[in-house]
Amino acid sequence: MNAAWRLVTPRGASGAIAIIQIEGEGLDRALRDAGLGEVAVGRVVLRDLLGVDRGLVMRPSEACVQLMPHGGRAVVEAILAELGARGLREAPAGGDESALCAKYPEASSLIEARMLEALSRVASPRAIDLLLEQPARWERAGAASDPALDAMRRRLIDPPLVVAMGPANIGKSTLLNALAGRTVAIVSDEAGTTRDHVGVMLELDGLVVRYVDTPGMREEGPAVERSARELARQVVDEADLVLACGDHTAGALETDRDALVVALRSDLGPAGFEGDARVSAITGEGLAELAVAVRRRLVSDRAIEDPSAWTFWEENPQG
Repeated sequence: MNAAWRLVTPRGASGAIAIIQIEGEGLDRALRDAGLGEVAVGRVVLRDLLGVDRGLVMRPSEACVQLMPHGGRAVVEAILAELGARGLREAPAGGDESALCAKYPEASSLIEARMLEALSRVASPRAIDLLLEQPARWERAGAASDPALDAMRRRLIDPPLVVAMGPANIGKSTLLNALAGRTVAIVSDEAGTTRDHVGVMLELDGLVVRYVDTPGMREEGPAVERSARELARQVVDEADLVLACGDHTAGALETDRDALVVALRSDLGPAGFEGDARVSAITGEGLAELAVAVRRRLVSDRAIEDPSAWTFWEENPQG
């Protein structure tokens, strides 16, 4: 398909930040036509958003770019209107029942058609078996699912945002490279080396997340670092989970967000604070445990193991 936009956050609702995803063929040209410029895979940048707002633009993969404006309804609708005026259409919704059943004629029910549609775009391996079980579960259940579990399970389809933050030069970039299994962030002994955000899709214990490594939080430093800190604060506001990092030389950065406290560089000495995870990216100590801890904070064991039905589409079925 040609590039199209999809509103990831609920339409008509207000929030701190909205997410508008642009995906499909001709994505780079669509970005240029929209005046958004080039965005490299794995980068998070602060851009003018079509003359309506100023916000974050993230490209987690070649296939999609996410715009993150302020979440007021007027702002969101104005940006969607501008996208339409510049030739981008809305991506087809999976909620039209007749269209969905026509798209999947092999499906024996609407629930099965919805399942096949979800499987076509699911991100996390842990979602596969859970989705495959849904037609049978809904046939047994005959009632609404649990909204709290629904919201948590939804993260198996639409990757949640995890943001790592902490003081400069404590090994956050090394941690990202270790979790990714490849070099995606610059590593240096010089504080302030990471002055931009580094974003990548990571699979952590079967859950795919959008992981952003923020610059080291130094209150002093040049203007470029102060600008990076301001951008970091905006990313943190939108995060589903914050990793508050420290090491044996620096305590974990305090935040008013519910955070997973991580002690880095454990091979160099014990941290002077109580943490939820203890990790050495060099030796590999604690990496698997950290992955499990992140997954459990975002998608609990109960959400995965509970045999209840799951409303994995946008609107509840009627009847």
